[in-house]
Amino acid sequence: MARPWRIEYSGAIYHIMSRGVGKGEIFHNNDDYIRFLSYLEKAVEKFRIEIFAFVLMTNHYHLLLRTTEPNISKVIQWIQTSYSIFYNLKHRRSGHLFQGRFKAILVEDESYWINLSLYIHLNPVRARIIDDVSKYEWSSYHDYIYSKKKNSWLDSDAVLKEYGEEKKGSKREYRKLLREISGKEKEFLEDLKYGAILGSEEFIAWAQKKFIDHTGKKDSELLLKKQVSDSGILNKVIEEIVSSYKIEKEDLLTRKRRIPVEARDAGMYILKTKTGLKNREIGDVFGVSESAVNKAAQRIGDQIRKQKHLKARIDKITYSVFKV
Repeated sequence: MARPWRIEYSGAIYHIMSRGVGKGEIFHNNDDYIRFLSYLEKAVEKFRIEIFAFVLMTNHYHLLLRTTEPNISKVIQWIQTSYSIFYNLKHRRSGHLFQGRFKAILVEDESYWINLSLYIHLNPVRARIIDDVSKYEWSSYHDYIYSKKKNSWLDSDAVLKEYGEEKKGSKREYRKLLREISGKEKEFLEDLKYGAILGSEEFIAWAQKKFIDHTGKKDSELLLKKQVSDSGILNKVIEEIVSSYKIEKEDLLTRKRRIPVEARDAGMYILKTKTGLKNREIGDVFGVSESAVNKAAQRIGDQIRKQKHLKARIDKITYSVFKV
């Protein structure tokens, strides 16, 4: 079976998530959490990475980090292998501790840090472990809101600077935003569900061209293409468009000469911007040229910036297709 492919380069930012085998526990007691954090601290020094946020749950963990070298696979492999050896020896078990390879979402830039850190810190609330995120001990939230940091190696200031240079005020604003979105983060952070890259259309296109299109790898080896380009995703998009616009599938896929149809444009927009399908493949589905796919996507892109109701509809369709 092909190993999932990674996008790696110096300065890359990632949202990392990994689970235990069969969704089993990877942290049994406080000593386990403390030991895993010690490996994160060592990784900061050993690999010169920057960690901006984390949460450790019973059977999985999340990290927000940046690498200074193209080595994310090496970094996470070292952390997980080191911890697995410790955990297996301590708890007298054998075999793999983590399920498959970790999930890595490539993040465009700092503009996404606030949303991602909030999403990470709210994990214990979503899991209904606690009702107040400040009560959960094994996350970086404390480093965000209290004057004295628990983890000196964590760079929470890099994220808080989005609220200004004044620390006290930025911490207050961060707490306020977290309270406001708690319970609503699925709507607030829908883009996190879309695939292996989180960023603007331009960034996704850049990553596709630089790291995927010319690698010579088979599609089955490319995590992004494998995840978002299969026929299942294509059929789901069509089904959701038909359901949302209450039209027949035949009408959706039938070309209306020189008459733009919003439902068709919406379908082409979602397939173009949220999957790895090429314009030619999308055009074959809707019976139009590659340039027509570009124009349809551009029309919807322009309209959703002006029409809130259309943006809400596109977001709802996309979330229904890519939710996990």
